[in-house]
Amino acid sequence: MGITDIAVDPGTHPENLTATLTSFVQIRRTAMSEDSILNCPLIGIPAAEPDPMKEVMAASMMIDRFADLIIFHNTDMFGVLPIITLRQNIYTDPRRPVAVDAGLRTFGEPTKDSPLLATTNFALTYYTVASDIESSALNAYLLVFDTEGLGVQASVAGGQLDAYKANEAIKAANIADTVNHKKIIIPGMAARISGELEHLSGWEVMVGPKDSSGIPEFIEKRWN
Repeated sequence: MGITDIAVDPGTHPENLTATLTSFVQIRRTAMSEDSILNCPLIGIPAAEPDPMKEVMAASMMIDRFADLIIFHNTDMFGVLPIITLRQNIYTDPRRPVAVDAGLRTFGEPTKDSPLLATTNFALTYYTVASDIESSALNAYLLVFDTEGLGVQASVAGGQLDAYKANEAIKAANIADTVNHKKIIIPGMAARISGELEHLSGWEVMVGPKDSSGIPEFIEKRWN
């Protein structure tokens, strides 16, 4: 009939989730043939499940089994967060680490005298560090180095994070215009670049804890 924007709803059956997922798989297999009329996005409706926990499980199964769009009723964080996380990870290139944008972040209401910390742009590392800073209610700056999505230890070993690149990141972020001091706290696992970074940048490089959970205590004892 000339209509090309079509989505297929094969039906969601809360009482028989196996049948629902089987339909999804069969439609996707059929769509592999060139002349298939089922080569369209699939709609799943986990909202048909009245139990919120079962709705979350149904949604995750549908995402794993090729659903392109889901209609979700649950708005509680325990339900929404894992589904969003699953979706982001399923549709991620496994050849590239999950990364965040490099640059300077602020936490709380930092002043020009507040601590300046540093980390890499590997998503898991960044969010762990950010969570530890936020949970301790610190007012601080966080400089995120571009390490091509690698964690601290791997990036230092592989050369994605060295003194030269760290120094360039400090210059690019114009940190000297943001703070009154010239102190930066680098991760404990990047201690090997501290001496050379001090020489190149002229900043005092403080080696922080190896685990970001130790940041609050480090700041309390070492930051003046």
